[in-house]
Amino acid sequence: MNVLLAYYSESDNTKKLADALSSGLGTRAMSLDAVNAQALPGYDLICIGTPVHGGRPARKVRDFISRMPALQGKRCAAFCTMHAFGDKRTLLTLKRSLEAKGMVYLGGCSARGWSRLVGNFGPRIFNRGRSNREELERASEFGRTLLAKMGQPQAAPPRESAAGLRPAWPSRQKGRQLSPPARIGTTSTGITRDQGTTRRQS
Repeated sequence: MNVLLAYYSESDNTKKLADALSSGLGTRAMSLDAVNAQALPGYDLICIGTPVHGGRPARKVRDFISRMPALQGKRCAAFCTMHAFGDKRTLLTLKRSLEAKGMVYLGGCSARGWSRLVGNFGPRIFNRGRSNREELERASEFGRTLLAKMGQPQAAPPRESAAGLRPAWPSRQKGRQLSPPARIGTTSTGITRDQGTTRRQS
């Protein structure tokens, strides 16, 4: 099965969530900048990630989806990171945008990410340590759930890295790189939520 796991990230929050999701899906995440929209018909499952910007997907993600060709019957999923809330609306926007391309939406997941706000007393950091271990584990499990929905064998849970937060990829053996083994309650619309303000972050 050919899976595309693409994300847009400005401060590595969405990238971090994408890496956790990739361990469950058994594929590597890639920046949305590296994706050719015209090559999308070659994928069986397309997962797109975004930060929450003003209660909706980042403009770069919205523009990318608008350039996508019609993908009738293709499976898709979405994920996002946020300051405190806005994930439900963002995932719903992605769901509707992808379905408008003829795709079948399988669900979404979200998590908080650290954010830096500048106020009267200078910059302040919020959500330190987020996304945390539990949120990343849920993202990995969401990836395995997507595989099950696609009728594929589920990848084994990843080994923990030294930091305990990100999956440890297999090392090189015999001169070649091995591929990694291919919230969050789901609502009736397939959207997953985490509590949480809508601030610009990724």
